[in-house]
Amino acid sequence: MAYTEASKRATAKYKKSNYKRIPLDVKIEDYERLKAYCDRMGEASINGFLRKLINEKTKED
Repeated sequence: MAYTEASKRATAKYKKSNYKRIPLDVKIEDYERLKAYCDRMGEASINGFLRKLINEKTKED
């Protein structure tokens, strides 16, 4: 099934009301080190790794 314009609008509307972007600037060497770490640890993406790390560090005890 094709991804229609209506689907794109619905997705954009959902993201706008349920997500908040956090821009993050890092030095190239820091990014490369983080990317290499994620690859070694089997992480699918840096974004997923950061979300998991945030959830672990901010979990209420």
